[in-house]
Amino acid sequence: MAPHAEPLTAVFFTETNFSGTANAYKVGDEVRVPLELNDQYQSVDVGPNAKVIAWQNYDESGIYKEWEGQQPDINSIEGLSRFKVVPSNTRAISFAFRDATGGKPRQYSLKVDAADVGAVKLFSNDGAGSEGEGVGSSAEYRLVGLMPEGGPPVTTAVYVRNEADGAYVALGSVFFQWDDEDGQVHIVQNDNWPKQLSQEQTGPSAFLVTLVDATPSS
Repeated sequence: MAPHAEPLTAVFFTETNFSGTANAYKVGDEVRVPLELNDQYQSVDVGPNAKVIAWQNYDESGIYKEWEGQQPDINSIEGLSRFKVVPSNTRAISFAFRDATGGKPRQYSLKVDAADVGAVKLFSNDGAGSEGEGVGSSAEYRLVGLMPEGGPPVTTAVYVRNEADGAYVALGSVFFQWDDEDGQVHIVQNDNWPKQLSQEQTGPSAFLVTLVDATPSS
């Protein structure tokens, strides 16, 4: 029988099925897993009022996951290095980046300077992501922001760079807003959204961003 974590707590275990050494963390904790435990956690029990946002690597690169409830095997993240414990109604905002201009894989990068997450760089047509999978894209989804339920709007800077020559193709910003009617996070496009990019919402707070024009802004 699996244990039951306190409502605002996440308990990690060093073995699958809630066995081995257990360590508890509370909502608000942002954890860089100590070296002796890096890649060692294999299951987690998340309380009913909590959610875990998890990264494979310390620098937020690689696989990211969202965990709620009892997770007897978390090895699909291929080694846990960093995580946050947040309220269960927090939305994790994720981007995937696709190039539709005919460039080579990873030719273009999309940098998002995100609040609560930090600077995140995505490469065009870079593999298949775990979050948002099944939307018909070959792009990898990466976490670019967090927003609590009903949270205030967030403006985030975005940059698109041609990695072949170092030139910036697009500079601008993206405006995220919580929608009380559907409980989702939406992008509100405005004059600062780069004209070279299109966006499609693929989940409650997931977006596929596509480079449709590689001509730099004048």
